[in-house]
Amino acid sequence: MSSLKKWLRADEEDQQAWAVSYLEKKGIRLYSRPGKDYEYLLEIEKFFQKNPHYKLAENSMKAAWRQQKLRGKRKGKTEFSLVISKEKKSKLKALSSKKGKSMNETLEELIDDESARQIEHQKKLIEAKKELNQRLEMTRGAQAVKLNEVEATTDALLYLLDEYIKKMVQCEIDAFKANHASIHDHIGTKDYKESRLSAENEAINQALSKIPAWKKRTFPLDISTKINIKSMLKS
Repeated sequence: MSSLKKWLRADEEDQQAWAVSYLEKKGIRLYSRPGKDYEYLLEIEKFFQKNPHYKLAENSMKAAWRQQKLRGKRKGKTEFSLVISKEKKSKLKALSSKKGKSMNETLEELIDDESARQIEHQKKLIEAKKELNQRLEMTRGAQAVKLNEVEATTDALLYLLDEYIKKMVQCEIDAFKANHASIHDHIGTKDYKESRLSAENEAINQALSKIPAWKKRTFPLDISTKINIKSMLKS
């Protein structure tokens, strides 16, 4: 097999076209040529095989093609110095040999693998954070429901306490009037009743102020809250 035929790749048309162009620039051509570059190149070799100028051109062509292929492989790459320990270099060399790749290719693969691992790890962190936020929102929602239940129960108890105090004061007034009507006429007056209710309310407010609470309250409840509680208790 001729050296050119051994070098050429029959299925690589780019290489063949490049070789024809290279040789023609060196002044090596045939006036009649076959239709395909591959066959044409073999005819050139056959015709010029004893020509020293052709031999030099063929050798330089092969070297130039190797350089071009090398530049193609380096396209998009850059060179830099990297200092590593002898131990790590030996491990990289052994790993490269096991993979059947160069140390550069193996190092790039390791970097790509680690980068992919970091990206995947970041995705998992984002997903975990999203899930945690969802659970937190659910917990907050459940807490809000419980808090509303506690607030409603507290309002209902304060409403019932208000009703009880009113009845208690009224019973107190009725009992006092029945036994001492001629001596304490002022006890049945509106001012007296309001004074008694005010004293009870003040005592309850003092007690409420000492209790840690989500929502501070004053006693008795406002009219709007009373209406809502009364409606709730009737339903």
